[in-house]
Amino acid sequence: MTEMTFDDLPQSVGHITQGAPFALGEEELDAFAKATWLDKAYLDDIPEFPETLVEGFLLLSMLDAAAKLASPASSSTMWGLNYGLDRVRFIAPVHMGQRVLSTYEILAVEPKDNGYKVLRRCTFTVEGQDRPAMVADWWSLAFPRGTVERARERS
Repeated sequence: MTEMTFDDLPQSVGHITQGAPFALGEEELDAFAKATWLDKAYLDDIPEFPETLVEGFLLLSMLDAAAKLASPASSSTMWGLNYGLDRVRFIAPVHMGQRVLSTYEILAVEPKDNGYKVLRRCTFTVEGQDRPAMVADWWSLAFPRGTVERARERS
């Protein structure tokens, strides 16, 4: 499937998308610590905590951007938003500079209002490793383009 349209969603169960590899560096780790106040909450250094270890919640926060960059979804026919997570597991460590590979598999598509709830299994794996670093089951809502605009006009 090259570009998935809104009308393609009901038949997309089982579709797998591979994202481009990415790596997180010191700049991203520092920015995340500052934005989430981890730099304030953990003032005392924990000597046994490796400085190069990527925080699990930083990986989780990458889901949306990495999925958007990997997605063949047509932004001209639909738009989506976060609906929630059913399950998240941090299985293996990720360290600064390691290349992370992302995979997204559509597990379910269910009608919801004028759109669909879409469940994707999102897997991040460090390149060269067998075990995934993180697996998250993530629900999104997808609506046909124009739905939000029409709702705003009625408000």
